[in-house]
Amino acid sequence: MRLNQLENIRVVLAEPDATLRRGIKNTLVAAGMKNVLDTDNLAHVRRTVEADMVEIIIGDTALADGDFNKFISDVRHREIGENPFIMAITLVDKASASAVRGAINSGTDHILIKPVDDDALVNLIIDLTHSRKRFVVTTDYIGPDRRSKTRPGTMTIPQIEVPNPLRQRMTGQMRESTLKRTIETAWSKINEQKVERHAFQISWLLDRIIPEIGMGSERSEEFGRYVKRLVDVSRDMSKRIGSTRFAHVKEMTMTMSNLVEDSIRNKFQPDDVRLMLKLSEIILNSFDSDRFNEDGTQARDHKAYMDKDNKKETPDEDEEMAATA
Repeated sequence: MRLNQLENIRVVLAEPDATLRRGIKNTLVAAGMKNVLDTDNLAHVRRTVEADMVEIIIGDTALADGDFNKFISDVRHREIGENPFIMAITLVDKASASAVRGAINSGTDHILIKPVDDDALVNLIIDLTHSRKRFVVTTDYIGPDRRSKTRPGTMTIPQIEVPNPLRQRMTGQMRESTLKRTIETAWSKINEQKVERHAFQISWLLDRIIPEIGMGSERSEEFGRYVKRLVDVSRDMSKRIGSTRFAHVKEMTMTMSNLVEDSIRNKFQPDDVRLMLKLSEIILNSFDSDRFNEDGTQARDHKAYMDKDNKKETPDEDEEMAATA
């Protein structure tokens, strides 16, 4: 690869240590990346994302003014900016399981353990321009699929091919208008996957909340967390579904969202509970149930699909840390 092929890539480097930040920037510039904006605060990164002025973010999880992992998750969920497919490399101070798990769950493209090896960073960026993992979607996660294989007892999650802004910016072969259409096409697929998973999640949560409604002080510790989760998921589903092919049930999802919040205030009256169950069933039945097992046979077990989503499946931390070494 010629150096001038990298000069069009817009990089944002967010690192709290000024000396380390200067060293990384010098490395990137020496490799041919002339458009490197370096900062020590997340607010600056946010402004560049909102202005669509970046293809790749290299960020440390120890930034003082915000949570970098949450920031990347918000970008992936299109809560910040209009391009959820910006490349992201996360820097962590130590290879602890919790630090790596937090970065994985954000939807970042890659994780590097500090101190950063200069050649490894440059080679990683070059590799990312040529190849990007497909994305997967769960009720909590949007990001690359790092699993080497489907775990026994779980169902296969559809993989979605997403734009590679590094490659498109580097080659200049795609017009800006075409890139935006590519982003919208991929986002439409992701959004449909998200609302589908939300439908399963609502049913899964109701299955656990309803048996405990009349238990009073004997409710489990999870009850409050499940109720809050039901509010969040029903709200998000209502917000997203209008732009999908399932828009015909938007009114029902809005009713569900309002009913959940009313039920909490009214302490889950029986009529409200019965209506929530009926709405959940109608919403769930509006989605295609064409799931396929690894052997190609059709799978229609909604409960298994929901249980899988609630196992918080992520790649093994040991596997991810080995990849970053």
